Amino acid sequence: MMTEQRDNVTGTLLAIDTSTSALTVALAVDGGIQAERSSHAERNHSIKLLPEIQEMLKEAGASPADLAAIAVGTGPGSYTGVRIGVTVAKTFSWSLGIPVVGVSSLEALALGDARDIGAEKRSAVCWLIPLLDARRGQAYCSVYASDSGGGWETLVDDGIRLVAEWLPDLSAMLERRLAEGTGPDLIVFGGETAGFRETLNAWCGSAPERVHAEIRESGIRAAQIAELGWRRIARGERDGTHELVPNYTQLAEAEVKLAQKEQRGGEPFGQR
Repeated sequence: MMTEQRDNVTGTLLAIDTSTSALTVALAVDGGIQAERSSHAERNHSIKLLPEIQEMLKEAGASPADLAAIAVGTGPGSYTGVRIGVTVAKTFSWSLGIPVVGVSSLEALALGDARDIGAEKRSAVCWLIPLLDARRGQAYCSVYASDSGGGWETLVDDGIRLVAEWLPDLSAMLERRLAEGTGPDLIVFGGETAGFRETLNAWCGSAPERVHAEIRESGIRAAQIAELGWRRIARGERDGTHELVPNYTQLAEAEVKLAQKEQRGGEPFGQR
């Protein structure tokens, strides 16, 4: 039987993200990371997630009863992966009677890149552009801005975009912001960038001289899921245990094929 949900969220927070081939979990105590585990578990999240959580709790000398809240990456990303992470987070929340908060996996990726930028690259304003490969020239992406004063702002919401077609829109936004005096002096593309390297290199090469643009390969870490989770909790925000849903951004491939079949009254495109 579910216990009544506790309002006190100081203490230990469990953070989870399974939106990519990487599986990452962390324990944060009063905002600081106590333990973190990450592994490559493509197509095995359903098998490996709970054992990873159990091992981390054991190593930290903690138990599920010590948890005060759950933070989970809600995507966008792998349809199955995101669903597994969100389902496990909701199950912990329901069974333990503790709050759950969902956060953007892309925002966590961008925040990790911001944390990894060395002091020598600190800038007045930096744009972080996380990308997760969605195949066929598409990427799950968004744009965040950070500044030297610790500010953090969402400039472009999470979405799935054809990268080559979206970059001109990014250029237009950059030119407008620079003209207004609110543009960045550093732009960092991060995440699963390998498949877009040629296109991104061309864009970076054409960026205004006063803006340094670079590309890095990076991954999501549960430490940043925890940080974003604590931010939401500090603002008094919670997600309903039963209302929290993944951000799929687009229909899963199976659903797309089914919709095509229904529209055509026969087999999905490419299946004849």
